[in-house]
Amino acid sequence: MRDSHRVEAERLLVRAVEEEVRRAGAPVGREALLARGREALDGLAAAAAEEYGAYVAALDEAAAGQESLGEAFRRGNTSTALLVTAVAAAAAAGADLAFGVSAGTALSAGVVVGVAGAAATVAKVTAVHLPAANRRAGAAGRPGGPEQLRLQWLTALEVRGIRPFLEQQRAVRTPPRGIRNGTAGGGTGTGGVAGGGAAQQLRGADRSAEARRRSMLEQSFAQLPDAGEQFTGRRAELTRIAQWVQAARASTETRPVVVVLHGEPGVGRSALALRAAHALRDQFRGACLVDLRGGSAPGEPPLSTREALLHLLNRLGAPREQLLFREGATAEQQVRRLGELYHQHLQGFPVTVVLDDAVDVAQVRALVPERTESLVLVTAREPLELPGDMQAWVHQLPVVRLAGAEAAEVLAAGARAAGGAAPPAA
Repeated sequence: MRDSHRVEAERLLVRAVEEEVRRAGAPVGREALLARGREALDGLAAAAAEEYGAYVAALDEAAAGQESLGEAFRRGNTSTALLVTAVAAAAAAGADLAFGVSAGTALSAGVVVGVAGAAATVAKVTAVHLPAANRRAGAAGRPGGPEQLRLQWLTALEVRGIRPFLEQQRAVRTPPRGIRNGTAGGGTGTGGVAGGGAAQQLRGADRSAEARRRSMLEQSFAQLPDAGEQFTGRRAELTRIAQWVQAARASTETRPVVVVLHGEPGVGRSALALRAAHALRDQFRGACLVDLRGGSAPGEPPLSTREALLHLLNRLGAPREQLLFREGATAEQQVRRLGELYHQHLQGFPVTVVLDDAVDVAQVRALVPERTESLVLVTAREPLELPGDMQAWVHQLPVVRLAGAEAAEVLAAGARAAGGAAPPAA
């Protein structure tokens, strides 16, 4: 890495370490953790080598096209142009003298010719240089420009390099039960041997947990309800959802897509969300439905954020031991901890989450996976204006009653499913 870029990477590392220290809730050696991170920074940066290479290439390309106004004058060989102008001015003055014009008038005419020629040369070079400089400045912040590629590199460095490093350090700080102070089980081996066994056990546990997570995510699609054989129509809505997902994948930013399907009860919001989840299955690693009970019976409260997070984490394969809380933890502390586990568990794993019958914005916001390419389908009676600081692509999709032809298809499908004949045209 270049020195200036290393400074940026270290600044990102410092912020991540400070966040880790705050989240730990217990004394953590900040300076020691930071020192280990700086030592491993080159290795961590290798995880974002592709993004860094694109960023550096864009910087070099932009630098090759940048030059000062003075360099533009030198490149344009303006000295020769000015010399020609001076010769033309002297020739004009000499011609005037030859025709009997007074010396003062001839000299004035020569000066005018010289100044006019020099001004024309300067104006020509400046007119070419300034628009090009403005175009370069505007292109720097466009998609694919150096600034966008810099942000993409820093994001990749944090997600694929720094965060996994901190997770590994967290696992080392809290070894599994039975491994303490260089001993494993009842053995009395040396610290080096026991430490190596502990490291191998940790790596084995990590691989086992990763395999379990992948398996649970694959199985989660089987637990997703079907939209039903009677589902018909809604082709335009399904196409729009697919287009929003494709546009998000083509972006340089890693954000979830949130689609709010709003409409009156009974129009098929939930069926549409489930059909979209099944139709886009190949683009996601897992799926889960949560009934938020926004239209619950009188006196029955909506589903709490804590219960919703527990449901999502269980269905999406989070380790059960991580869902246990120390005695005396408040409800707020439990929700905060579950939220952190939820975002960490889905990091790098895009999933589809169906939040059915949402009641308000606060209920939805806590359940949107951060910094993933996940799809969140929210059904609600009214549009939900999610805040702009959510770092998500939010779309509102009204779901209205089916048109006559599509409604007739639903009736015919229902009759066939019941074993009867299709209803008559009337």
